[in-house]
Amino acid sequence: MELVVDSNCLLSALIRPAKSRELLCSQKVRFFAPEHIIIEAVNHKKDVLEKSGITDAEFDQLIGILISNINIVPQDEFQHYENQAKEFVTHNEDIPFIALALARRMPLWTDDKDLHKQSVVKVYSTTELLKELGLLQ
Repeated sequence: MELVVDSNCLLSALIRPAKSRELLCSQKVRFFAPEHIIIEAVNHKKDVLEKSGITDAEFDQLIGILISNINIVPQDEFQHYENQAKEFVTHNEDIPFIALALARRMPLWTDDKDLHKQSVVKVYSTTELLKELGLLQ
């Protein structure tokens, strides 16, 4: 299975060792994300450190591991879908994720409730993805 992963799933995996982290490390899925995912993760570093209790060095190590499981796609590969994506998002930071999903014709993994409301790309929540992959007990 191939999916575009939203930054909220990466942030969740950084904050706690739960299902999001397990999914990002799964060999059952090939993940793709725009470069923007790294910017968002770094912009939320302070929040991640506070919520997770990990150190700066642990954050750097963990984000390196998680990002290594994501195929980072340059903006020029999906930018011609950004205008279309704008029509379906509430927040501008979501545009690259929808645009990439459109360009690659892939579903999106996100727990962002606003992104679940659009109908242009298929969206999986964490729970739905776990069920799809047979990982939910």
